[in-house]
Amino acid sequence: MSPQREQILQQLKDASKKGIHSEAFYQAMRQALRLRPVPYEMLQRVMKKHWAEKRAKTPMSEEKKRQLRGALGRVYGPSQRARDPNHPVGAAANAIRTALPEFCEWQIDMSQVDVSQAARQMFEGKGFSVPPDFAEGSSRSYISAMQAWLVQGRDGSVYTTYELLQSKTTATELKAQMNQGNKLSDALRLLWKRSETLELRVVEDLLRRLSEGIVPETPVRFRPYEDPRYRAALRMQLGDNPIPAAIGGVHHAWPGLPDRVGVASVLICLEPWAAAQSGQVVELADFSLFDFLKKEKP
Repeated sequence: MSPQREQILQQLKDASKKGIHSEAFYQAMRQALRLRPVPYEMLQRVMKKHWAEKRAKTPMSEEKKRQLRGALGRVYGPSQRARDPNHPVGAAANAIRTALPEFCEWQIDMSQVDVSQAARQMFEGKGFSVPPDFAEGSSRSYISAMQAWLVQGRDGSVYTTYELLQSKTTATELKAQMNQGNKLSDALRLLWKRSETLELRVVEDLLRRLSEGIVPETPVRFRPYEDPRYRAALRMQLGDNPIPAAIGGVHHAWPGLPDRVGVASVLICLEPWAAAQSGQVVELADFSLFDFLKKEKP
């Protein structure tokens, strides 16, 4: 371990004692996320401790579990407009599915999920929405409908959570931006693996093929996207639409799979595709976590 890495990890450990909502922890976490490899184990230990203390103080009631199950069911499933083939968002979703016949439909069954564990895994950055047979065979390709959390700035710029973390230098700035611009995007998640090493070009080629088949007249731009989950990643834009058309790339070694197996994933935000295909303005949905937890799943 280099002296610099050791120093950053010690700062993260010390800052965690002040609480994960403290400014000291925010600054230490920003530094830790820039390290390669990212110290996931330490970050997860911190989050596990936080959740253990939180559960000890406030056990999750059956009513809270019911609300959380409903909220997670909406996140990991299509919205009403995404299910409507006559709505621009639903039409775009169907066009993408048709253009990717090699990707099998898969949706998580929330009735089989331990919601307490799922919530912890989400906040620990692990995720839990992986098909049960993903580790089997040499090749697997899945497509799932979901809703993605984005943040919109006052100038119209749209950020992912990690981009916001990179751009906001203090926890106060981060919280202010999140409170002001929380949005939900209707999305399709692509997840696939191959028996050989994957390069980022494979992801870009797939997205170019989609754009040429669905919105051939719309200019396409790609730029590098930094996220510690990926070995290499990109962000795709359609025309001058500030909402990302797609974000994703090639993962680091996937837990439980041999190093030679390549895994890639892409989150396709449907609003830019729907706008380009229909010629209409298609906005992100407003999002309030408090209201979202209260709603019943339709």
